[in-house]
Amino acid sequence: MTADDLTHICVILSNMIDESLLAKVTSVSPADRLELIGAVWNTLSPDDLSVTDAERALLDARLVDMEAHPDDQSPWPEVKARLERLTR
Repeated sequence: MTADDLTHICVILSNMIDESLLAKVTSVSPADRLELIGAVWNTLSPDDLSVTDAERALLDARLVDMEAHPDDQSPWPEVKARLERLTR
């Protein structure tokens, strides 16, 4: 994420969130902001997350493919490592 992206997001959020809260969030490190995102995400229930019929169909198809081809899957640490190598 670039600084311009963060600025754009901050402008959007400033219309939704108290300015002092937004200032606190943007003043912490990226790692801390990511941790905060996770903490906020964890407050949501499945009912809070709407899924369209098209998204549900895609998820169902991916689940069927995963179950049909279990050897084609990679554990998260391997995927993360590959992504990190690509971004270096």
